[in-house]
Amino acid sequence: MPRRSIRKPTRWSPEEWDRIEEAAHVCGVPPLRYIREAALRCPLPEGTMPAPRPTEATDRADEAANQLGRILNNLRQLVRMAELDGDRGGTAVLLDAASLVEDAVLRLPSALRRDTANALARLVEAGIGLNALAHRANGTGELSSRVDLFVALMEVEAAVRALVP
Repeated sequence: MPRRSIRKPTRWSPEEWDRIEEAAHVCGVPPLRYIREAALRCPLPEGTMPAPRPTEATDRADEAANQLGRILNNLRQLVRMAELDGDRGGTAVLLDAASLVEDAVLRLPSALRRDTANALARLVEAGIGLNALAHRANGTGELSSRVDLFVALMEVEAAVRALVP
């Protein structure tokens, strides 16, 4: 191998250099070797490729799944309350809503829309409203009025459909 005699300094932001050091550490090589071999597309040591960093889309999908999970938890609490009250109609409506949310979770992230910021904000607001109903129901031992429950479920459904068509 010919001697490497050319030096070309480069500048890195602290965040960039941290990423390079992390990737080099995962591969078990010094950072400058990692950069050289990546630039020249040389293979790094066998089986030591760094894991890809999460993308913005992955972060949005994780946040959406988290919010949907919270809503599903509240719906299940309300289902239990409706069952205890012997409210078959309320139980059926709540189970339908839970099914819609479960379906949305299963379709993430492939069905996630590109512009999810507004949809996630709407989902969070719907979840907060549903959480208030579940909290009240757990505290009093009774479901809220059908009107309050219907409004909350409509908000949840609209938010889920805006997030995952």
